Amino acid sequence: MKFPDIFEQLINHLTKFPGIGRRSAERIAYHMLKMPQGELEKLAGEITTVQSKIKTCGICNNFATDDTCDICQAPSRDKDVVCIVEDPKDIMAIEKTGQYNGLYYVLMGAISPLDGVYPGDLYISPLINRIAKGSIKEIIISTNPNNEGELTAQYLIKKLSSYKIKMYRIAIGIPLGTQIEYIDSATLAKALQDRRVVV
Repeated sequence: MKFPDIFEQLINHLTKFPGIGRRSAERIAYHMLKMPQGELEKLAGEITTVQSKIKTCGICNNFATDDTCDICQAPSRDKDVVCIVEDPKDIMAIEKTGQYNGLYYVLMGAISPLDGVYPGDLYISPLINRIAKGSIKEIIISTNPNNEGELTAQYLIKKLSSYKIKMYRIAIGIPLGTQIEYIDSATLAKALQDRRVVV
């Protein structure tokens, strides 16, 4: 059986989402067809609004609706400590643990020469400039415990070792090859508590 071309195009677009295979895409497309017109239009409007309203924080690269994200603005956060992550979604995973009260910095990826991603492609220079100003006393490198994350962590350790800051690597109670966003809160909380000094 062949789907109408317009329906097939929708399915193909849905398969581009992370974790959505062909079967899942078909189910979502069928569900969308059954939705009331008003509800579907509301969904489309929300998608457009998110894309136009969400931007990156000018300090840490987290998702924000203002120039600065809620975490960077919060007076209760410890401004001396910065947790470095690969993506904004990793911040949400760490926040769920309730074990961290510092600030964050998002690299927007990880070093991966096989995929053509090099240090210059990440937001490392602004981080170094921020550390050079001397307001940060401690960093926790919380890149994913996979090859790309470890390569990125080692690069950061090398680049930042000349600065007078304490550096920690998130503890590896986390299985190698796992992504931060998929780790349960208890394991992630323990990894943060057991972080180790790297310099």
